[in-house]
Order: sequence, then structure tokens, then C-alpha cells
Amino acid sequence: MTLSNDIQKFLQALSNPNRQRIMLLFAEQPVLTVGDVASRTDLGMSTVSEHLKQLREAGLLNAEKVGKEVEYRVNVARIQDLLNQLNGFLGQCC
Repeated sequence: MTLSNDIQKFLQALSNPNRQRIMLLFAEQPVLTVGDVASRTDLGMSTVSEHLKQLREAGLLNAEKVGKEVEYRVNVARIQDLLNQLNGFLGQCC
């Protein structure tokens, strides 16, 4: 029995402390840009951009281009789905 690729990506995305901090920023403000995240952390713009990309590719964030910037929002439905899948896996194995 193995975890699906989606759950592996989800867990891998959240395994990084900087990405955890970034996700927590969305609890304070539901829409953030790269610049917003960089100004609230000690991370450079390119580092923030890479972390946001990984979170988006893992399904944790949605991104929408608005003018010259990209706005990021938490993908609540996808996170709930992934947590349900993980819970189902844990119920079978443990």
C-alpha cells in the first residue's frame, strides 16, 4: 500500500518550514502576491516565487493573474480532498 502521488506532493510541499510559514500567512490575509509574502518574511522574491510555485503545483494554492501580478489563494476544497484521502489511507494501514 502506497500513498498517491497527489498526497505525496501535498506532504512534500508542507514538509518545508518556509512553505508552512507561507501557508500560515493566508490565515491573516486570504489573497497574497509574491511581493506580499516577501515583505512579511525574510525570504527574497525569487525564493518566495519558487515556494509559491511548489505549493500551487501540490494543489494547496490557486493562482490568478491580475494585471501585472499573480494573486494566490488557498485551495480549500483541494486541501480538504487531500486530507480526506490521507485519512482514508491512515484508516486502512494503521
